[in-house]
Amino acid sequence: MVLFPFLGAFVLAATAVHVAGQQEGFLSIDCGLDARFSGRKDTYTNIAYISDSPYVDGGENHRVAADQESSTNDVSLLTLRSFPSGLRNCYTLPTESGAKYLVRMEFFHGRYDGKSSPLSLQFDLHLGTNYWDTVTLQDTTDDWWSEAIFVAWSSWVPVCLLNTGTGTPFVNTVELRPLGASLYPDVTIDESISMYRRANMGGNFTL
Repeated sequence: MVLFPFLGAFVLAATAVHVAGQQEGFLSIDCGLDARFSGRKDTYTNIAYISDSPYVDGGENHRVAADQESSTNDVSLLTLRSFPSGLRNCYTLPTESGAKYLVRMEFFHGRYDGKSSPLSLQFDLHLGTNYWDTVTLQDTTDDWWSEAIFVAWSSWVPVCLLNTGTGTPFVNTVELRPLGASLYPDVTIDESISMYRRANMGGNFTL
C-alpha cells in the first residue's frame, strides 16, 4: 500500500469529521480518558468520545498542565496517552474490509511531562506498515493533526506511532470516519492518501 499526499477540500473533510447528530459508524477516541467517563459527548458536535483502553496496549495516561488548559477549547485535547517504551506502539481500529475510511489523529503537548518550549519533538506515524506522516512540535501550545484516507484491507487496521529518537510519541485523539465509496475514487486497498494541506474553498470563516 502506498500513501500519497492530498489537498483536503474543507467541505468534504468537514462533512466526514464533524457533523452533529450523524454518528453511525463513527469511532471517536479520547486518548488518556478515564474509562469512567467513556462515552462523554462533545458539547459542540454532540459526538460521543470513548476511552482508548480497548484499542491500545501499553503507554501512559496523562493530562496537560493546568496552566495550559486555556490554550485549547477542545476538551478532548486535555488528556493524552504517551509511549515512553517501545519503538512502535499501535492503536487497533475496527474496520470493514473493502470499506473506505478517513482516520485523523491530533496532538497537543500542553506541557504534560513538565517540559517547556522549545520542544524539538518529532515522531512518525504509520498506517499499517506504511509511512503516513511525521509529527513535528516546537512549542507546548502547538496543535498538530494528521489525516489519511484508505480502504480497509481487513477487519481491523493498525495506526502506529514510531519513536524516531527525537522525543516520546503521544496522541490526544484518534478518530475514524466511514466515507462513501464514490469519494476519492483513486483510493484503493493498494493506494491510500494523506493530507498535505487543507484550504478554505469559499467559506466565510477561518479554518
